[in-house]
Amino acid sequence: MKKIITPGVREEAEYLCDVTGKPAVAKLAMTFDFGSRHDMSALEVDLSDEAAEEVLKFLQGKNPQIQTRDEPPIPHRCPMCGRG
Repeated sequence: MKKIITPGVREEAEYLCDVTGKPAVAKLAMTFDFGSRHDMSALEVDLSDEAAEEVLKFLQGKNPQIQTRDEPPIPHRCPMCGRG
């Protein structure tokens, strides 16, 4: 028998840029591997359109071959075990 102790509530979320506080439209994710100064840690940052454009321009300034491409969103996976 199932006895509901706390009824579920539908959660609504708004994602805001971690830099500007504006609505987020992009996510920057970095996973550090063995041998890095940040060994086995991860970073996820939500970015507004303006902040994402600045990051993209910075990276392209370091290496012009870095380009965006059309593809489905990357599924969120645990950086430690790879499960989504």
